[in-house]
Amino acid sequence: MFDLKFKGLFLALILANSLLLSAYSETNIKLRPQVEVHGRVIHLGDIAEIEAPTELKRKLQAIELGKTNKTGRARTITIPHIKARILKHNLSYSNLSFEGTVSSVTNKTMTISTEHIYSQAEKFFQQQLILGENDSAQLEVRPLQQIEPITVDDANSELEFASIGNLSRGCLEAQIISNGIVKKRVLLTFEITISQPVVVAKCNIPKGIGIQADFLSIEHRKIKNPANILLTNINQVRGKIANGLIAKGKIISRSDFKQDFIVSKGSVVALIVQKGSLKIQTHGKALENGTLGQLIRVISLNSNKERIGEVAGRNQIRIHF
Repeated sequence: MFDLKFKGLFLALILANSLLLSAYSETNIKLRPQVEVHGRVIHLGDIAEIEAPTELKRKLQAIELGKTNKTGRARTITIPHIKARILKHNLSYSNLSFEGTVSSVTNKTMTISTEHIYSQAEKFFQQQLILGENDSAQLEVRPLQQIEPITVDDANSELEFASIGNLSRGCLEAQIISNGIVKKRVLLTFEITISQPVVVAKCNIPKGIGIQADFLSIEHRKIKNPANILLTNINQVRGKIANGLIAKGKIISRSDFKQDFIVSKGSVVALIVQKGSLKIQTHGKALENGTLGQLIRVISLNSNKERIGEVAGRNQIRIHF
């Protein structure tokens, strides 16, 4: 009985080995002379056409051969290098046939032009700073530095922006994102000029005085890199108590009168995201104190991304798109 079992096992091993040798004898690896790859990792399947049974072909294709050069220069992959990598994966190359001698591999890079960076930054400012239905508001964006093209080694990368501090100060961080990971950051600075109707003091308003509508007017002004959110409606100011002397002709800002904060810095708030008829509510954290109608920075608790939103009610922030 033992002899029969032993003979059966022996025959099975011979058959398996014969099948493996047969599979290898049918295997041909044809190197492509020049290859562009996405990302930096090079696999055998990227640089070669492989003729082999399905399972063996899958294993060979997945073998990692190394990484492309960061400098953009081509990397040369040779057959001895490929054979060494095959051995590391516990596979034999003795019965594999090769065509070609070397493969020259480079990254499929992507260059983001100066014009595209500028236009997308301008669009970002437009979306974040011009809120509501104020059709007369205009925004001018002028770069304060030479914007250089950005070259990235992953053609599937995306360009996004994040504000640094008060967005109206004109500081942005351009982020190159690949597979959800920030691969490169570039600091950009702009001069922001907002032209729109604003609330202006018609006369000197002493400290501690209740501000009346008669003290105010609406004028169309140009403001460069405004430090404060611009007020466009007299009702936003009427009845407030002046913090100090407000000089005649001064553009009124929220810092000129005592605040009634309905959102506190650090508090959890409801983020109301609305685009057309679609309305979504999620949660975030306020990064600044806010009064009704004020624009403040918030961070989404879901995405951990910073946004600019309008205070719509107690602990409620409306995000505009």
